[in-house]
This record gives sequence, structure tokens and C-alpha cells, in this order.
Amino acid sequence: EAADTTLGAGNELKLKDGSGRAVLVTKKDSLVAKRATVQVRLNQQEVARGDIEIRKEALLLRINQFNDKVRFLLGGTKWERALAQVPTQGDGQGNFTVPLDDAAALWLMINDDPAIADIILMGAYTQAMFVADVAALNAAYTTYTTAGVKLSVAIEDRNDVQDVIYEMLKQYRQAVPTYFAKGSALLDSLPALSPVPGSTPDAVTANGSWIVASLMAKLLWTLSTHANLLRYEIRFCAGPNYSSENESVIGTVLPADPREFLTDAGLTTPGSKSSFKVYVITSTGNEKGSNTVTVTRPVA
Repeated sequence: EAADTTLGAGNELKLKDGSGRAVLVTKKDSLVAKRATVQVRLNQQEVARGDIEIRKEALLLRINQFNDKVRFLLGGTKWERALAQVPTQGDGQGNFTVPLDDAAALWLMINDDPAIADIILMGAYTQAMFVADVAALNAAYTTYTTAGVKLSVAIEDRNDVQDVIYEMLKQYRQAVPTYFAKGSALLDSLPALSPVPGSTPDAVTANGSWIVASLMAKLLWTLSTHANLLRYEIRFCAGPNYSSENESVIGTVLPADPREFLTDAGLTTPGSKSSFKVYVITSTGNEKGSNTVTVTRPVA
């Protein structure tokens, strides 16, 4: 805008394809919208992940109750020997649902035996209810997978716009010297597309935990001694895996402030997980991220 104002109406700076500042502004607005879409998709995926964790915990309770009931009522029989091994909360879909299917089938066989009374668990919980809950868990896995596909598409859509913008910025830096003489303030103040080499700060070491009293994650980190330290920047990704392509800035802390940060970003649902990094930001435009800290909000 400053360059166009200096050049005057009708003489505005143009790129190779004839596009000017207005096109860049439109692309920027599009990028902002697409980044917001990525964040929505990330949140949807994490909500789906949290739903899975809640359903898994409930089904673990029921399969353990069923096994205990069979051992109590039918200990030493073929029914006890046929009990499925209980999965763990951290098992993936295949390893988790197969034992549930086995338990459901065994439960039905016991109920079909005329010599044995139907097994009903605490809270009047029946075999049919167990089967329905297993089906709901499988549906939740499908929802999670679908959310992941939608997220991947949104990320690629965003990246396409970023690539276009980056090329425009490169061309802009090449074009300015053809419009303004050496020593011009507009030439000397060209924005950098990459940080000054050789001044990347050392990373800090971060750690975090879930604080029950505040229902938030608390992050702590070590001191940065870099001479050009400007601020600490806290970024996060929903879920247990951190990706610098999908990170979002959720807060800043000045060098003189306490090195701690409270947040519920991505952790509003029981069972959800979020991954965090603390970045050291310098006045020269350099940055360095800490180790990844993953915090889980307990289901109960």
C-alpha cells in the first residue's frame, strides 16, 4: 500500500501476471478462512477421538463385569475357559473391538443355554445393550476416520493458497527494486521471507500436566538466555501428534513474566488430548520450538 501510494494512481506495482495488492489481500482473506476451516476440522477430529475414549472406558467396565460374573456363576466350566482377554484403553480399533465381539457372542451363547439364567450386569445391563454399545463404538471410529479425511483435504486446500501467496511475495521482493532506486526507504524496508541465518535460539524444555481444580492444562518451561529474546509463544495441535503445519498460537508470555501457561485448548471434552510446544521468539525473527508436551483430560 505504501509503495502504491508513492507511485501514484495508475502506476501501482504489478507482478508478472499483472496482479497487484488487491489480489494479495483477497488471497490473504482466503487463507485466513481456510486456516479457520483447518482448525474446525482439527476440533471435530479431536471431539471424535474423545467420544471414542469415553465409549472404550465404558465398555471396558462392562466386559470386566461380564467376566467377573461368569467366573462367579460358572467358574471351572467351559464358559469360564472361553472368556475373552480384556483389551486395554490404549489399544487400537482392531485389538479393542475383537475381544468385545467375542464377549458378546459368548454372552449370547450362555443366555441361550436353557440350564443357565440370563446374565444381567449391574444397572440392568443386558447383552443386547452391550452389543448396541459395541456398534456405537464402531460408528464412533467411522466418524473419527471421516473427520481425518476432511481434515486432510482442508490442510491441502490451505497449503495450495499458501503456495500461491508465497510465490506472490517472492515476486514482490523481486519487483520492488525495479520501481525504486537503491537506498529508497521502501526498498530498504522490504519484509523478509525467512529469518536472518545464524541466530536461531536454543530450545527450552517444557513439561505439562492436567490440573483438576482448574480443568486446564498447565505448562511450564525452562529459561531462555538468548540475548534477543522477544517473547515465548505457546502453540498447540489437537490430539497426541504435533505437526508444525497445523499448529495454532494460543498465547504469549513476556520474558519478565512467570514461565507458565494455563489452557484448555483442545481439552474441553473428557478423554481428549492436546499437544503443546513453547517457542522462543527473537527480535530478529527467529524461533525455536520446545519438546512436545501431550496432555490428556481424564475421562473421569
